[in-house]
Amino acid sequence: MDSPAHPNLANLTVIGDLHRWWRPADAAFLELTRPDLSLFVGDLGDEDVEMVRSIAALPVPKVVMLGNHDAWQSFGRRTCTEKLTESLHILGEDHLAYAVREVPAAGISVVGARPFSWGGQSLRSPELYDEIYGVHTMRQSAAAIFDAARNAHHRDIVILAHNGPLGLGDQPEDIFGKDFGKPGGDWGDRDLALAIQRIEGLGLRVRAVIAGHMHHRLAHPRGAERTRFVRRGETLFVNAAYVPRVVRTPAGELSHFVRMWWAGGDCERIEEVWVDIHGNIADVEEVRAVELDEPAPIVDETSE
Repeated sequence: MDSPAHPNLANLTVIGDLHRWWRPADAAFLELTRPDLSLFVGDLGDEDVEMVRSIAALPVPKVVMLGNHDAWQSFGRRTCTEKLTESLHILGEDHLAYAVREVPAAGISVVGARPFSWGGQSLRSPELYDEIYGVHTMRQSAAAIFDAARNAHHRDIVILAHNGPLGLGDQPEDIFGKDFGKPGGDWGDRDLALAIQRIEGLGLRVRAVIAGHMHHRLAHPRGAERTRFVRRGETLFVNAAYVPRVVRTPAGELSHFVRMWWAGGDCERIEEVWVDIHGNIADVEEVRAVELDEPAPIVDETSE
């Protein structure tokens, strides 16, 4: 089963947290469908250089936002390990942290947020961010995201992050709500919320924020699932972390992708796509985002 053809729309294909669940069939699917851009939200593995090398070698246009697992040992040591240094070198400009990638076919600029995010109110290791990016506070990180957006060629912005922004709900089942430890609380990134506020204040339109990190199946209440597609005003928020992204079904082993169809800065359609062991589409389901009525909370520009 395949989705309807969209010959006049640009294809952005999102790959959620891998955690090493990556198959030759997944690479074949991307090569076969040739998205205008493939977006990896991170957690490829635990500083797994070979997994990074496999993604970097894909012969398709792509961007990557490394996650907290991709810098796991580096955070523990509060300095960049040889593995993380090598991973960043291998990815080069395809690692989109605090940078921008233009997608003219979609009418958008994709802006990279802060990499390695664990979520919550802390950077965890300001020392690591300072060493790699010269950033050691949330406000500095927000400024770096904003600077990337300010240099974008398009008015319509899509943000690629590992974790989503603060301000989308504080219940465990909310798109970036805390479901572990003592459940409850907003686990979104404060710097990303502040950056979005500043970007919109400049007159740019944040049309989508694409992230992962917070897994689709909750730890508490056990077995429940979180909301993963939300729209607030003009902005679509996507959590692509379907973990594990490869599942066994009566029809065989299938892997998960999110596919977004764009034209002129607008997302016309979102699909969840399941791919078989041959790299062919086994199932497609159109996504309907949950509408949020309340406006975005105003982030204090002065607090840290």
